[in-house]
Amino acid sequence: MNYVWLFFQILLYTLGVPVICGLAVGLCHRLMCLLLGRGFGRGIILTTSIIGTPIHELGHAIMCLLFFHKIDRMVLWQPSSKDGTLGFVTHRYRPKNLYHRLGNIFIGLGPIFSGLGIMTLCMVICFPATMGAYTTAATGLVNGNAGFLPLLEEGVGMIPRLFSELSQGEIPLWGRIVGIIVMLAVSLHISLSAADIRGSLNGIPVYLVLTLAVTVIVSLLGESAMNSTVAGLRMFSAATFALFMLVFVLALVQLVLGLAVFMIRLLFRLK
Repeated sequence: MNYVWLFFQILLYTLGVPVICGLAVGLCHRLMCLLLGRGFGRGIILTTSIIGTPIHELGHAIMCLLFFHKIDRMVLWQPSSKDGTLGFVTHRYRPKNLYHRLGNIFIGLGPIFSGLGIMTLCMVICFPATMGAYTTAATGLVNGNAGFLPLLEEGVGMIPRLFSELSQGEIPLWGRIVGIIVMLAVSLHISLSAADIRGSLNGIPVYLVLTLAVTVIVSLLGESAMNSTVAGLRMFSAATFALFMLVFVLALVQLVLGLAVFMIRLLFRLK
């Protein structure tokens, strides 16, 4: 049972955390669109897609290159498509090549990495004090093995610090506003779509076999190696989760705004 538990821990702390975070953000966005209504919600998604969709698709394309998939066609933005698809990347690979098949997982998760990269860059450039304070606090929590809830609380605490920094520092106000707009747009398009998830499924068997092989090797090295592996992966997943807070907190803010709009519309209808 220890070996089985080690296997599932490796899965959770490597692939599980980004997938869960991506699905959670996607759920927030779907709820927000539902609260805003089909027309208004679709309008917001279409407007923000000017920035968010190219970043999303570039995430797929970069991972295609890293895993040597051949890109047949890439459309970064198409607002007038008949099926509502705002962008796409089609690619080919050799099914017998295990590295190619493993790459399908990371190609599907590509928008998470590209979105996180852009949002982190925006925070470093436009809100260095807020980003520095959060990085320091999150690093302490991760090193202290504090768990995910304190990281979430620290992430929510970024919001008041972010707005208090608008009128401070050397960065002009318009630059900070542009940074917020870019982050909001990217955060709305960082979530995993159904097509992203379907594309990743082909690589899951390879990933499971690879995880099983790592589990066997670590188990043969003894209990000390097992504990060290779990501790290291737990720290890695906590660090990933801490970085993802930039996206998740903005998704929560958008969900709250959507709920506020819904309540206002409901109130006026009742009157």
